[in-house]
Amino acid sequence: MNTKYKILALDIDGTLTTSNKDITPETVREIKNLQENGIHVLIASGRSEFGVRHIAQELGFVKYGSYVMSFNGGRIINYATGSIIYDNPLELSYLEEIYNIACAYELGIIGYEDDCLVSGNGIDKYQEYDAVACRMKLKEVDDFPVYFKKPFNKCLLTGEPEKLERAVPEIKKKLGGRLNVFMSEEFFIEVLPYGVHKAAALEKLSQQLNCTSEDIVCCGDGMNDVTMIEYAGLGVAMGNACDAVKERADYITSSNDDNGVLKVIEKFFNT
Repeated sequence: MNTKYKILALDIDGTLTTSNKDITPETVREIKNLQENGIHVLIASGRSEFGVRHIAQELGFVKYGSYVMSFNGGRIINYATGSIIYDNPLELSYLEEIYNIACAYELGIIGYEDDCLVSGNGIDKYQEYDAVACRMKLKEVDDFPVYFKKPFNKCLLTGEPEKLERAVPEIKKKLGGRLNVFMSEEFFIEVLPYGVHKAAALEKLSQQLNCTSEDIVCCGDGMNDVTMIEYAGLGVAMGNACDAVKERADYITSSNDDNGVLKVIEKFFNT
């Protein structure tokens, strides 16, 4: 395999998976082939580790010792060994404030407990959608701000897109400078520790692997992928990405439903 690149970082939803939330067999085959030839593969997702485990297993991450970045850059592990490369959890002291904001704007709120999504202000269809996509359990608790005994990496606020669009600028004003607040989907607002994003975590991994940004190819479709697309030596936007993402990319591939990731591998790795 003749390529100058050493790492392939892939968002999941809207990038690696199709609209049906699966990966085409030919894409699976070529990602395994990359790993066979010594290329490091990284899943870079907003999901929790439990929410990507079935994908990591399908791609052979246990065999090849590849990496999972979860929570939009909050945590990176070597999937085979479970060793932590990077971890920046959300302090539990913030939960009451975030919960009160969710209630004030009539939004759902999710925290994370192993293989379960924990809802604190009523379960909505967007939380149910996320639970199905991540193959995780979903439960509601009455005492969300004090329920958790150990830190996790982010809170997810959920609701109707129009409601979230109105709320997010005001939430940023309330939490900005202390926490990172952004929309990852039209029905999701992410709340993470300040400075946590995909590029920051990717830089930690590249240092661990003695690589530079120029050694990395990143593929993504959402605004939460922009930092790593800009950081990578080759930042790729999917054909289904919004214009703001495409404008920041070095290359635009076809859509997630038209083997966009496979075409990137064929063009830039199988040369």
